[in-house]
Amino acid sequence: MAHPGTPRPSVLQRLRAALSAPAQTQAQLKEMSRRLERIERQLESINKIWLKTRHVEPAVQAAVRALYLDRDDLPYPERLIARRFRLASQNQEDGITMALLSEAGIATRTFVEIGSGLSGGNSAALAREWGWTGLMVDGAGKTRMEQVGRRFPGVTAINAWVTRDNINDVVTSQGFSGEVDLFSLDLDGVDYWIWDALTAISPRLVILEYNSMFGPTRAVTVPYDAEFDRHRHHTLYYGVSLAAWARLADRKGYRLVAVEPAGINAFFLRNDLAAHIPACDPVRSYRIQEKHDVLMAAGEDVFAYAARESLPLVDIP
Repeated sequence: MAHPGTPRPSVLQRLRAALSAPAQTQAQLKEMSRRLERIERQLESINKIWLKTRHVEPAVQAAVRALYLDRDDLPYPERLIARRFRLASQNQEDGITMALLSEAGIATRTFVEIGSGLSGGNSAALAREWGWTGLMVDGAGKTRMEQVGRRFPGVTAINAWVTRDNINDVVTSQGFSGEVDLFSLDLDGVDYWIWDALTAISPRLVILEYNSMFGPTRAVTVPYDAEFDRHRHHTLYYGVSLAAWARLADRKGYRLVAVEPAGINAFFLRNDLAAHIPACDPVRSYRIQEKHDVLMAAGEDVFAYAARESLPLVDIP
């Protein structure tokens, strides 16, 4: 008999002992296997609960900010960022979007979302909660975009591989041109070249994802490749730096007005709108993604990787 103070062997330890002891019965092995299966099911249940509740804390924080922050006393861009919340967006972009639209004005209640995924991207809440109409485009496959169409009945959802050569035709072929209230772009690839080529619409508000691994100062993007697939490369090599977006925005008549704290999306307003909202300095506004910060702390460097693998980068003047 084991001493009362002796720790009880774990299931894994007992299973290992059973496998190394031929005298153990098949019944014991089967019982241990059943226990491991039960533990696995319990872990799956815990994971499902976490997935359902992981947005609770940010929602509570959004409510606290609304109750206790006097946003009218905050400077820009903090006045916008403090209004962030999540209804459908990934990183509470919904609140910032609505804050900007309320200050800049809403003209058409329409949007164009390139790289919508199944979630609908940054325009999902506008379609689901506010009844906006718009275009959602993704290259994920016809079946997946049919799902998007079912999830957002008032939206035109199409499957298309977007390039700088077809972006204007993709948009206009679905009846969208001229002024729209929102344009959102998230391709994790040659995004810079897509917005650079887009002339068919004149969005009031633009939301663009940037690659925070490029850092705050260098204006850089991956070169154009119509077949670019980030999964063919290291996870670091894709997209655009925030500084490069700011330079392209300036040439297209837009200004950077906010960057959400998660370090993923940047917000740009057309220069003829909401003159009281000042432009942001991209270096001061830059935020790093948490996972990118972990990679940098571990010594990862996108510029060193690109040089080592002979992968080109384009500096934006």
